[in-house]
Amino acid sequence: MAIEASYSKVNITPPIGLRLGGYAHRVGKPSIMVHDELYARLLMISSGEVEVIVVQLDLLGLYSNDASLIRRSVSKVTGVKEDNIMVASTHTHSAPETIIPMWPNTLPYSEEEKAKYNDWFTGVVSKLTEAAGGLNGTERVELRIGVGEANGLCFNRSFKGGLVSGELPILLVKFSKGKVALVNYPCHPVCNTDLGFSADYPGVTYESLLSNGVELMFLTGAAGDIDPIRKGRGYMSYLGYSLSSSVIETLGSLKPTAPVIRVKEIKITLPLRTINQEEARLRYEEALRRVKAKGGLPNEPSESIWVNEDYLTLMYSDEEYEVSKDNRRFIEAEVNLLRIGGLLMVTIPGEAFIESALMISSIAEGMGFKETMVVGYVNDYVGYIPIKASFIKGTYEAKLARWSRVTDDAEGLIIKGIESNLREIAP
Repeated sequence: MAIEASYSKVNITPPIGLRLGGYAHRVGKPSIMVHDELYARLLMISSGEVEVIVVQLDLLGLYSNDASLIRRSVSKVTGVKEDNIMVASTHTHSAPETIIPMWPNTLPYSEEEKAKYNDWFTGVVSKLTEAAGGLNGTERVELRIGVGEANGLCFNRSFKGGLVSGELPILLVKFSKGKVALVNYPCHPVCNTDLGFSADYPGVTYESLLSNGVELMFLTGAAGDIDPIRKGRGYMSYLGYSLSSSVIETLGSLKPTAPVIRVKEIKITLPLRTINQEEARLRYEEALRRVKAKGGLPNEPSESIWVNEDYLTLMYSDEEYEVSKDNRRFIEAEVNLLRIGGLLMVTIPGEAFIESALMISSIAEGMGFKETMVVGYVNDYVGYIPIKASFIKGTYEAKLARWSRVTDDAEGLIIKGIESNLREIAP
């Protein structure tokens, strides 16, 4: 049995003027520059019996409706089953608000902003579809796996002195005239905080590896409670170059792996928290009145959002009011198990914690896998998936908002679902 593969990429940089996602302190302001370009990358791998496509996007994330649109479009062009197409976002906080538009009731999008965003995203799907058409020219490749290390770059923001991981699991796909490296690393891409588009530190890693003849597909790990130790574009470059150096040093020690591909899709029903809409509305209106009485929100991006009690109250009451409009009590989460030789890739549709990823890796190791990638922000976005300790401590990630809807049972349900299905594809 031989493995064949094909790779393609396309520029999806948005037009200046779209809002950026991930940070409330930007107070709905439009982007004003492009620091570095955003890309979509596609890799198709086939064993003859099984075909899979990994789509990696330099975006904040995608909800299931948008991810499904991409999966259908790519499937139609390539013939690969939709269930075997995995759409992963890096979660850069310097891309458009593809998920969780901030201040939805306080600073709603204008019709002009909505139209500009929709035109751009329609173009993204069109470009991806065109790029997918180039995946049909496969060639025989060699697969190698291993793990690099990059320690001391991040910290556990939820638990002081808590767990982190400096491991970089790597899958190298060696073509006759090039290499593609899938690299998994658990750290929020949040270094850039201004109004410029940026792929953040994964973009720096990509450019550095490209200059060394390696195409990178960056797959963000279980970064729910993991941040870089500093922010700013200087540290962004340092973090990116540190990761690329580790990858380059590790390439020579990667080991060939078996030409086997297995895929297992798991559907897991997760319970959601709800809130009374009338009570939420009244709290929001009172919070808005207080901020307006003090002159309103800042006119420009401001770090005061994170320390001013009235601003924070307004932000969370805005979120709670928005949550209250959604009556769902459960959501179906899609988790995928992808085996490529001795490597296991577990995809999660949200922000898992590093504690969960280390547990998954331990389970996988016990079942014979050499390396494990736990990849977040894939095929949907259900928000943070905190461990129970986060709810007990009351950390940011467990506080009710659109980015935190699941209950404290969710993480355990996901771990149980993975463990009970993993034997079906284990070595």
